[in-house]
Parts: sequence; C-alpha cells; structure tokens
Amino acid sequence: MNAVADVAQYIEGRELTTWTVVPGGEHVCLGFSTAGGGTHRVVLPFEALTGLLMTLPRMLQSALDERFPDGTLRVVHPLGSWRIEQAEGDSGLILKLGTRDGFEVAFAVPIEDAGSLGAALLSTPNETTPSLTRRPN
Repeated sequence: MNAVADVAQYIEGRELTTWTVVPGGEHVCLGFSTAGGGTHRVVLPFEALTGLLMTLPRMLQSALDERFPDGTLRVVHPLGSWRIEQAEGDSGLILKLGTRDGFEVAFAVPIEDAGSLGAALLSTPNETTPSLTRRPN
C-alpha cells in the first residue's frame, strides 16, 4: 500500500471479520484483520455508515478504473430477489433489490419515474435503445 504520508496512522486491513450493532442502534462496530495478522475494531455512527454505503460503490469502481483504465469492468452481483413497495405517506415507490447471500439495497422511486423504469425493463435491449448503457461484464 502506497498511502500518502501524513500524521494519521495507517492500518492495512486484510478482511472484515465481524460486525455488531452497539446497543441502542446508533453505532456499529466493524472488526477486521490486518495484513500483519493483528485484529482491530472501528466503531462508526449510523450516519457515517450511511455515507460509507453510498460511497463504497464509487470507491470500488475507482479502484477498478485505476487497474483497468478502459472503464469496461464493473462490480456486479447476481440479482436474488426484488420487491416493490408503496412508500408510506407518499405516492412514490420503494424498489428493494437483494442478492442470494443477503445483501439488500432499497431505492426511492418517484412515481413519475416508475413508468419509464417499467418500460425499460419490458423493452427488448437492442443497439438503438438510447437510454440503455451497454457495458461488458
């Protein structure tokens, strides 16, 4: 790891080993092992985890782009489940996508976008579909 030197101490993690919700639900503790064989834990507030969740896909893609500059590779997971729910007190929808191994993510879908999303899923992809971005996996 060639991190820029500054006053912070860098710990090179090897793998996530555990995670637990701290009583009260306002923090989560992440345990990980290091390249040197040690173990460490970091406790993050809920808000920081939300920011991390939103940033991780971009971080992974940036790392892939650094390794493979042609920009054709993506981190993708097979879809295991999906569910559409009516948002409480709103005309919008909640689109929940999940993998077989338990990862789930939910998106708020404004009602004005629901029709075009449905139409895009129903249409047969072809080279002339303007809203479809084709990338090799």
